[in-house]
Parts: sequence; C-alpha cells; structure tokens
Amino acid sequence: MEELISYAQSGTENGTGSKRPKKKFNRTYLFCWIGVGIPLLGFLIFSGFPIIVSIMAMFSEMEYNQLDTMKWNNFANFAKMFSDAKLLQALKVTIILTCAQFVSLAIALLMAAFLSQNVKGTRLFQTLYFVPYICSTVAVSIMWNNIFGMEGVINAILGTDINWLINLENPSTLTAAIFISIVWQAPGYGIVMYCSSFKAISPSLYEAAELDGANAIQKFRYITLPGISSITFFLLLAGILAGLTTFDAAKIMAPPDWDGNAGLNNAGLTVMYYIYIEGVQFSNMGYASVMSWLLFIIMMVPSVFLIKKRILEAEDK
Repeated sequence: MEELISYAQSGTENGTGSKRPKKKFNRTYLFCWIGVGIPLLGFLIFSGFPIIVSIMAMFSEMEYNQLDTMKWNNFANFAKMFSDAKLLQALKVTIILTCAQFVSLAIALLMAAFLSQNVKGTRLFQTLYFVPYICSTVAVSIMWNNIFGMEGVINAILGTDINWLINLENPSTLTAAIFISIVWQAPGYGIVMYCSSFKAISPSLYEAAELDGANAIQKFRYITLPGISSITFFLLLAGILAGLTTFDAAKIMAPPDWDGNAGLNNAGLTVMYYIYIEGVQFSNMGYASVMSWLLFIIMMVPSVFLIKKRILEAEDK
C-alpha cells in the first residue's frame, strides 16, 4: 500500500499522474460556436420570442398590440373562436383553395407523364410550365385580377359584362377565380420534379411488364406510381401546407374593406388572411394568435398522418 502511494506521488511530481494538460485555444471551435450561435440567436429573436408572445396573447387582450397593456381576458378569445361565423367561412374557403393544390398535383403528374414519352422539345415545355411557378404570386394575382375584371378577357370571350370578383348574383365566383389562379401557377414545380423522377425508374421494369402482357394503364399503376411515390409524398404534403396558408392571392384579389370583409360574403377570406385582418388591420393580436395556433393544429393533422403513413410503408418494404 505504501508503495502505491509513493508511486502516485512520484507520478504526480513527474507529470505522469492524473494531472491533465491544458487545452490550447482552438480557432475552429470558436468559428463552429459562432456558426451555430448566430442562427440560434436569430431564431430566438425572430421566432422564439414571437411564439412566446402569441401564447401569452391568446389569454389576454391588448390595446393596439402593446405588450405593456396586456391583461387577462378570461378565455374570451377562445369563446369568440367557437362562435365566430366568419372563421367558419374562412375555413371553408381555405379548404376549397387547398383542393386547388390537389388539382395542380394531378395536372403536374399527367403533364409529366406526357412529356416523359420522348416528346420533342421536352425541356422547352418544362421551362414554359415552370415560368408561372417562379413568378411572384402578387404579379400573378394582379394578372388574374385584370382577367376577371369588368374589362377583362373573360368578359370579352363570353360577351358578358360581369365583374367576376364582385358578383352580386353569385359571390362565390371570387373563390373560383382565386382557385383558377392557383391551379394556373402551381403545377410547374411538380412537372419538373415528376419528369426527373420518371427518369430514375429502370426501363427494364417496363420491358418485363410488356413481356407479361401489361398494358399502358397497368404499367403506370404498378410501376410508375410506386416509383414516384416519394416525390408524390413530398409534393402532396407541400401542397396541403401551401393551400392551408393561402394569403397572397386572396389579399390581392379580395382586398379587405373597412369592416374587414374579403369580398362579398367573405368569398375570398382564408384563415391566414383572417389572421392578418385581425392582427394587423384591427390590432387584435390576441384573437389572431388563437387562430394562428388553430391553423397550426390543422396543419399538423395531415402532416403527422402522411409522415406516419410513409414510415409504415417504408417499414413494410
């Protein structure tokens, strides 16, 4: 025992014991921490703090959105949400415009399937179809606003004299106009993605199917669709989220009046648009926060469902 103690003491004196050398300053670690810290700080300032404020605002009322005037309101914002007919209308319009994303996805799939058949000028067509997607939604909405106006192309073709955006006889034509503008702009991205995914499918699969006597529909159903399932999953999820957060097109084609109505019978009012009207135009950030979290929950439902389904399909394979 005495020998072990003396050995440990001698090792410490000689620098060979438990004494560890000091770490030298490493410039790489510093740059790594700076690289992580700056985005984290930006998230805390521009996302984290607003999230905390929105949670507090749900249970409070404020004067002109000033935090120092925040007062407890006994769940008044939640009570308003469950009895708000305007919010119900906004949800209805939002669901309709989300369906426009499904139509766009179907168009993208059909056009990509057509262009994959060794059509001349495929790259040119892909570029032309992609142009509307990269255009500003504001510019596209202004274009369709003029098309559906009193002196627009629609009236010139049909020989009518109707403002389709402010139609007293049928206010829902405003919703249809926004729907059409989305369907016109959205498919471009899906076409490019699908055309790329078609090329990744092995031609030998189609050759084997032909030898087995499969027709074009059967090859598309049993070979093409499974081969592009990952792209379809991504485009479907992105389309649903884009549809649920529709704002720009509705804002341009249905500007709010003094009462916060987006078109006749609120035919152009989406949930995102309603959040903007309450939070910005009327400075009612408490109720806007409640609707924001409601929209977040609505967006989470299809997201979790689709992701879970995708994981289960991957496990089965």
